[in-house]
Amino acid sequence: MKSILIPFIFLIALNFSFAQDVTHDNQIYEVKNKKIFLNGEDVSDTLNEDQKDKILSIAKEKRDLLKQEERAIKDAEKRQKQEEKYAKQREQQAKEEAKKLKAQEKELKAAEKERKRAEKERKQAEKERDKAEKAIAKKEKAQNALDKANEKLDKETKKYQKLKSKGKLSPNDIEKWEDKLEKLRDNVAKAQQKLNKL
Repeated sequence: MKSILIPFIFLIALNFSFAQDVTHDNQIYEVKNKKIFLNGEDVSDTLNEDQKDKILSIAKEKRDLLKQEERAIKDAEKRQKQEEKYAKQREQQAKEEAKKLKAQEKELKAAEKERKRAEKERKQAEKERDKAEKAIAKKEKAQNALDKANEKLDKETKKYQKLKSKGKLSPNDIEKWEDKLEKLRDNVAKAQQKLNKL
């Protein structure tokens, strides 16, 4: 549209600066700087005042009409420039909104990544805690087994010594008791080894 408007304005300006054609009484007059020409000759002095006024009035109306058209074209150009400016502003706003959305998406992705990492760490810590709890429970169980084996060994040793000091054991019984105590000592040693491995 701009390319069409510029030549049109130029033609109007050219028309103002040179001459205006006015038709009056079936004659085409040319009005130039308040002088009236007919077929290229100045006839301003040969026309009566009414004719002059009428021709100049028609020329003025034409000039005014051309000025109105020029003003309308300028207004249209101004509106077009304003619309282009608004369009650019809207485009810029849209770009900024898109940029903000992209930044928000990036932040959301980063937050989601961080959440997943924290969840993974929490699960790992939970796993390690469970493992430690199991190890502690195993150790406690092994310690209890060692304590029980020691208690039984002590109890049976005392019982053996009591019976032996009273002389109530035959050589065959002594051999059985010593085998029994040896087995209990082996149990204590095994329980101790098991505890040491943990």
